[in-house]
Amino acid sequence: MLSHSAKKSVSVATHLSTAGNQAVNLLRVCLLCLVSLLLISCNSTSQPKVHDSVSRNSSAAKLALAQSRSARISAVSYQITLDLTQAEHFSGSTQVNFQLSDTSTPLSLDLLRADIKSFIINGHKIYPSYNGKAFILSPSLLLSGSNAVEISYTQNYGNYGMGLVRFVDPKDANVYLESNFSPDAASMMFPSFDQPNLKASYSLNVTVPKDWVVISSVKEQKIIDSSESNQWQFPTSPILSPHMFSLHAGAYRVWQDDSTQASYPIRLFARQAIADDISPQLWFADIDKGLRFMEEYLHAPYPFNKFDLLLSPTLTNNDSLASAAVISIDENIALFAGLSPQEQQERMAITSMTGLSAQWFGALISINWWDESWLNMSLGSLITNKTLAQLGYGPQESKPFYDPIKSRAYMDDVLFANHAYGSGLPSVGVYKGEASLLGLEHLIGEADFRLGLKSYLEKFASRNASPADFFASQSIHAKRDLTQWQRDWLYTPGVNTLRAEFACKNNRISEFSLLQSPANEQSPTLREQKITLALFTKGRNELHRVRTMSLSYKGERTRVKQLNGTRCPDLVYPNYLDSGYVKVSLDSRSLETVKQHLNMLKEPKLRSMLWQSLWESVSDGELALNEYLGVVFINLPKEKEPAILKQVLTNLNQSKSDLEQILPNHRSYIHMALKGLEQMSLRKTMVNGDSVDIQRLWFNAYIQFSRSQDALTHLVELLAGKASIQGLKIDQQMRWNIITQVNRYDYLGSRALIDQELSTDLSPRGKNAAIAARVSRPEAGIKRYWLTHIQHDSQLPFSTLGIAMAHLYPREQQRLSSASSEQRLESLTQVDEQKSDRFMQVYGRYLIPTRCTHGGIAILEKTINTQHGLSATTQKALLQTHQSELRCVAIKERLLN
Repeated sequence: MLSHSAKKSVSVATHLSTAGNQAVNLLRVCLLCLVSLLLISCNSTSQPKVHDSVSRNSSAAKLALAQSRSARISAVSYQITLDLTQAEHFSGSTQVNFQLSDTSTPLSLDLLRADIKSFIINGHKIYPSYNGKAFILSPSLLLSGSNAVEISYTQNYGNYGMGLVRFVDPKDANVYLESNFSPDAASMMFPSFDQPNLKASYSLNVTVPKDWVVISSVKEQKIIDSSESNQWQFPTSPILSPHMFSLHAGAYRVWQDDSTQASYPIRLFARQAIADDISPQLWFADIDKGLRFMEEYLHAPYPFNKFDLLLSPTLTNNDSLASAAVISIDENIALFAGLSPQEQQERMAITSMTGLSAQWFGALISINWWDESWLNMSLGSLITNKTLAQLGYGPQESKPFYDPIKSRAYMDDVLFANHAYGSGLPSVGVYKGEASLLGLEHLIGEADFRLGLKSYLEKFASRNASPADFFASQSIHAKRDLTQWQRDWLYTPGVNTLRAEFACKNNRISEFSLLQSPANEQSPTLREQKITLALFTKGRNELHRVRTMSLSYKGERTRVKQLNGTRCPDLVYPNYLDSGYVKVSLDSRSLETVKQHLNMLKEPKLRSMLWQSLWESVSDGELALNEYLGVVFINLPKEKEPAILKQVLTNLNQSKSDLEQILPNHRSYIHMALKGLEQMSLRKTMVNGDSVDIQRLWFNAYIQFSRSQDALTHLVELLAGKASIQGLKIDQQMRWNIITQVNRYDYLGSRALIDQELSTDLSPRGKNAAIAARVSRPEAGIKRYWLTHIQHDSQLPFSTLGIAMAHLYPREQQRLSSASSEQRLESLTQVDEQKSDRFMQVYGRYLIPTRCTHGGIAILEKTINTQHGLSATTQKALLQTHQSELRCVAIKERLLN
């Protein structure tokens, strides 16, 4: 789940008076007095029993509420005072100031699960109407113009990684607090109009234990000492959306980049228990250079006056979370288990540049609503990749690789094409957005694209903007109307497929056409675009590129008469250089060439694209999985590029899951294929001792592919030091991967290995790995225990629950998954109402049941049609699972046929 951030340009908020409006009419004064007299003794309200997350209702209802508030409210500011010295909860006092244009209807102010101590509106202390999620402000309490609401309250710390999250370090008992307010969890820390298009300024005072430091969206202004605590005072922040404001506090170790080249203060924070393992200069090495490049490329200064990196113990899966002038990063990224120095530096650069780009596209310019978040995320990713290339980490011109953004965009587009109509899903995802923006840059030229970005940033700085605003800025400098382009490439769902069709006589082309097919019946659009076509012929040791040509295609068939008379090719690739947004289906002659000779292509990018095209053909049910595996067994052992090897091994791991889910069908072939994956990965591990990166990739694949008794026994022997592989160093992460794998397949004695390894690795990563190993065991009691805790336990940290969800039902454990599948579907709406979006992202990915059968498809379709009011996050997860089930059934029916 990645949220983006922002930075500089301070604007001072206007603090509105809390005194009652002197011009109020007599009747209103009498009513307020009567309410106050009746309820003056009520100094607090008890916390109502409510769900564990923000009220979801439906996505449409939340959008309607947000639009209604933004039409009435302006000039919002928050004065927040917090006491964070208590363990069970925190206390706060917040003054909310705002302008209101219309007092004819009630107004809601969000605050989740709070115990209210005092409530004052426009100078009058009352007992509020509060349902545990929001205050409902009666029109009789509101004023046209300036309003002020003062609330004193206590709240519990956030669960499931949302709100203000509390972490107690098991190693030294130090406490760390971290905020995560995206998408709408700011109200878990302070009362707010918790929606992205009501930007506000924030003044913050925080009382904390004396050894703590506090981090927020601006640098602290003053620290006031007292006998047992310190008060940290912060100046008024720039105008920010609520989810872009942040607060972090704890006994952090702090480093600052003191190099003379640094343009802005750059700081790094880590918990004390891991501080000695952190290399701050590695983190600082690229940040200032990256920041300067972004300023130059965007023609816009960095928008804040500092940049903080915070290594977080509460984030997992190498996640990061950007907010204004701060990026929180899963601390495991900084611990570099088994990575080479080059890989360490690259990982840090990717993470920090992602946080930097979000300062412009996320914090400086914010979205109006969450369905538009793809634009900021796409722009941020595009700028991040350009910066990484400038720093020397991205794909180099001398050795380009296929951009994986395209393959992810195609996957999203298949989902949108199948479900966009009537589902409430947008037609644009993050990956499609970025791929389309790259296409737009190619269409209008980089210079004009950059000028469009400059105009966009100038016009909408510290404001909210829509995709229409962005494309309007681009249209001015492109000197063309981009409306039709947006309709064709962004808002029309579905990715088309292109295939070459040709005939040869006397080894010369006699007829050549490009055939375009639509995504499906629901998305019949056929597009027009310019691509590069490449033809190859077989030589003794390689496939020679004999001709390339640029051309535009449109409609169902485009004849290419210019190729008539050209030598008959052995391979045709219609999207050479990846210039088009289109999937490629190989013609029969090209497919036969690739099956036997893919490794003979000397161009890494084309090899990578061919591997991806083959995999997409498998996913689309056009190429049998057994044929794909045949290509793998012949060609992959000769692959020497780590990036391509990693790409194909990732797809092979998915292939293994597919085959295990297809069982018991085709049992004989599947067992033979799975055994082949085991043997190939072990053999390549053993012969690549002189290439560390290649050997590590093959060995990690060997762990994943191991399922036979022989392979599992070998892994245990490697773990115990009774066996070895030349050149291989088994690091701690590998050890845990082995332990998880042997437990997943219930290898004899594997349970004892967990406690044995824990005795020597008590790090948070080790404890999480132990949970993964235990949860993955094929035991019904373990599954019941953890499913109950996942669905109902509000005390376990999100990191623990996330690990448990990811490992609870491996694909081969179908019978164990089936035992609870009905309950998981029936309770989906209830779980969705109770949990946070961040929780449901993981729950939806791993715990919506699949069967790889037509019956499973029917059950999911029934759930989609009958469970209404699901959050957008869960609705998308349900549709993605349905798409995955369709894919698996198509692969099963095509297997060996």
